[in-house]
Amino acid sequence: MIDPLDGGVLAPAIVIVREDRIVAVETDEAKIPCGAQIIDWSAYSGVPGLVDAHTHLSYQTDDEPGSEPWSRRWWLVQEEPAVVDALARRAAEKTVKLGVTTAIDKGAGAGSPIVARMRDDSAAGRLVGPRIYTAGRGISGAATSIEHIKTQIQQNVAEGADLIKVYADTCSDDTLNCTASFTLEELTAAVDEAHLLGKPIAVHAYHADTARLVIMAGPDAMEHPEGLDAIDFMDMIALGITYVPTIDHNRYYRDNLGYFEYDLEMRAEFDAYIALNLATTNLAHLAGVEIAMGSDAVFSGFGENTRELEWFIEAGMTPLEALRAATIRGAASIGVEDQVGRVAVGYFADIVAVEGDPLTDIRVLLHAIRGVMKGGELVSP
Repeated sequence: MIDPLDGGVLAPAIVIVREDRIVAVETDEAKIPCGAQIIDWSAYSGVPGLVDAHTHLSYQTDDEPGSEPWSRRWWLVQEEPAVVDALARRAAEKTVKLGVTTAIDKGAGAGSPIVARMRDDSAAGRLVGPRIYTAGRGISGAATSIEHIKTQIQQNVAEGADLIKVYADTCSDDTLNCTASFTLEELTAAVDEAHLLGKPIAVHAYHADTARLVIMAGPDAMEHPEGLDAIDFMDMIALGITYVPTIDHNRYYRDNLGYFEYDLEMRAEFDAYIALNLATTNLAHLAGVEIAMGSDAVFSGFGENTRELEWFIEAGMTPLEALRAATIRGAASIGVEDQVGRVAVGYFADIVAVEGDPLTDIRVLLHAIRGVMKGGELVSP
């Protein structure tokens, strides 16, 4: 059993679980309680359940012939929410079978009630999927004043959001030319309001200029940005901001140009952004910024959530550092690092068995998973 906190290895490892929590981690078989159900994963390496720090579970389409995914998704969530619900649950099952036992949904728009129900069903054992933390609808540039921003945050919290998500610029998958959506004063007000209400806050910011405004506002996490420098990273470290690079999601769009009906010329644009994103991640890592794994999974991207780990290795991380980014760093970004991301007493019983040694080859977490437990329940044999 590998502890991502310090790379410690316990062998043999005996994890004793009661209900959904870990009550002991031992090496002596004599400590196993009489009558306990035995799950023998002794042929494998164990790691904590992984954390995907950036998903969009309700971004789904039924691939109606002749439809384009984004517009079809918008229509479905308005007119056929039951279809979106079913597709999102299928995406959740694909995700947890990858070893991702915790998913942070960072903005569901009109699909927010669907994700909230999934969160509750997962907690109650009615959903085969990861433990879900949801940001609700998300706060976009449609908020026109500080008071409006605060009102939207309050509404998200009243509707049950576990965290707040703000879109600080207009960049997305199909337009990498950015326009800032908020001023520094507005971003600071959003951060202050979220923290006043006891909620962590993550901010979407692709462009470096926007990201620098976000850093000054001091959120808990920042998603996507490229082009930052050493001074920016020192500020992020000082303010405790986690960086969620989401490198692989642009690879996903680049590899599916036809599916999204994007011009072939966009391949070069995605390649250029990936290169910048990767270089920024490398510099952030060298500076000591806390980095978390986020897939930004949408549509058929569910089932590919952990491919970000390979980019982390390319960005200069060791396998242990990549494992840490996929566990305790994501948990810490929303303040649940005392419950998720380690196999330790008091934590949720989230355990992944893999064939091979992830401390020497991170790819075993992508290709050699042999068992997944979430909250004490087996979700994959």
